Amino acid sequence: MLIQSTFKPAWWLKNPHLQTLYPALLRKPENPLLKRERLLTPDDDFIDIDFCGAGDQPLVILLHGLTGSSQSVYIKGLQHALWRQGLRSAALNFRGCSGEYNHSSRCYHSGETGDIDFLYRTLRARESDTQMAAVGFSLGGNVLLKWLGEQGRQVHMFAAVAVSVPLVLSVCASKLDSGFSKLYRASLLRELKEYVHLKQQHLASLGKSEEAEILRQIGELDSINSFWQYDDRVIAKLYDFANVEDYYQRSRNTPGIRY
Repeated sequence: MLIQSTFKPAWWLKNPHLQTLYPALLRKPENPLLKRERLLTPDDDFIDIDFCGAGDQPLVILLHGLTGSSQSVYIKGLQHALWRQGLRSAALNFRGCSGEYNHSSRCYHSGETGDIDFLYRTLRARESDTQMAAVGFSLGGNVLLKWLGEQGRQVHMFAAVAVSVPLVLSVCASKLDSGFSKLYRASLLRELKEYVHLKQQHLASLGKSEEAEILRQIGELDSINSFWQYDDRVIAKLYDFANVEDYYQRSRNTPGIRY
């Protein structure tokens, strides 16, 4: 069924690039009062969660986008808005995104649902009767939808929202190779390549030579100038994907959800 969008931008923000840049550069949300908790994962690593609010009100899990974190403007703004409505929130920082690199070569990608599943089950074990919901942005939205499709009726939530989701990763990767979108691509790739480089150094400093070697074997990344190349060289190699096409296909096709 085709659903007609009712979105109507402000008259001075009709251009999609302005809609992207304005909030990212000029929005100044109030900083919510946060309490950070580190959860140790089953694979002897960790994820950092930033909680906002207290009591037994409904709890909303938030997932940020590529190269984002709980400190991203859209996450902080939403946590503050939810708090004002009497809702608690738990912002998941994907691995290596909380301000401290994680302890393995494992990172995050559009189809990686293990950490959201671990967080949900941890929270559900603590609060079996609490009403829960989830909101994911961009890459986080894709992770959320894929996870919901995988889990089906095993997940109990009163709502789930996915914002600006790259449902067809191959199309989105190609879109970033043209026109004004090249600016976004350059910025994102610069951050991702730095992430891999600094994380390799961090693992070596911790004495985790085997994990550091996994990242070193990826090779130099300076020549990479597209997401097709980055996802083929980095994500496909770090995870069990045959190549970039396999990664894009397996990360968008979700059981139980029709696009």
